[in-house]
Amino acid sequence: MDSGVTDAANMRRQACPPQLLVFDLNSDELILRYRLPDDQVKQDSLFSNIVVDVRDGRCLDAYAYVSDTWRYGLVVYSLQKDRSWRIVHNLFYPDPIACRYSLHGLTWRWTDGIFGLALSPIDPETGDRTLLYHPMSSFREFAVPVSYIRNQTLADRNPDAFQPLGEPRAIKSGHSSGEAMDRRGVLFFNLVTQDSVGCWNSQQPYGYKPELLGIVGHDNESLSFPNDLKVDHDLHQSVWILSNRLHRYLKGGLNFSDYNYHILTAKTDVAVQGTVCDPNYTIIRP
Repeated sequence: MDSGVTDAANMRRQACPPQLLVFDLNSDELILRYRLPDDQVKQDSLFSNIVVDVRDGRCLDAYAYVSDTWRYGLVVYSLQKDRSWRIVHNLFYPDPIACRYSLHGLTWRWTDGIFGLALSPIDPETGDRTLLYHPMSSFREFAVPVSYIRNQTLADRNPDAFQPLGEPRAIKSGHSSGEAMDRRGVLFFNLVTQDSVGCWNSQQPYGYKPELLGIVGHDNESLSFPNDLKVDHDLHQSVWILSNRLHRYLKGGLNFSDYNYHILTAKTDVAVQGTVCDPNYTIIRP
């Protein structure tokens, strides 16, 4: 997803229209360019995250889900139809209580809406998947069955399909950026104001609760503001995290003689060992 925006934090400039780009990684060839229609791009839109939904290797039936963080929308693109539609919902908006950020002695306010996106494995009973999402300025996780957002009419007529997932992850400092889920149903998510990466096992029976969220990594240097997170599709899956010290950049405090950007990775099964997210962990009913 190319947002088309440069220097979003300071002198924001729209260098080109927001667009989806599809590459053949074997040849580095650009095989598809889809520019979002004007009516799906709002003034100051910032398309910040994307997840791709491909099932049973049917690439031509792929869907992409894209979050518009600054204008609180979700864009759905169908490759087969080569068209997209925009969905709006009140649960894409920031929580005013969570708009205050504090990290490493710096305090600032953001009104960032829907940001992190993650797809669940396919439910063997319904054949459907769940899209998990959260606004950046929020302490809550939300969910919607993918079958609703794949049909624009269905999404517009069934706003109650979008629901909070369990309880807030924290009372404060629970801001999360990128997230992703592995094929076992373990969710990984960045905790930007804790210099940490969290986890939650969606297969355990007691829901999304603070006591059932684990920490798989914490470091004040290498995980200083973890901003993006992906889980790959290898047979033995890995989680990948990008940290960029964004808070220091915004305040003009980057030390250019230091390493300010880090890419970290771990095997998903190894990362959760010994945490409450480990599928082998015995959980006593809360």
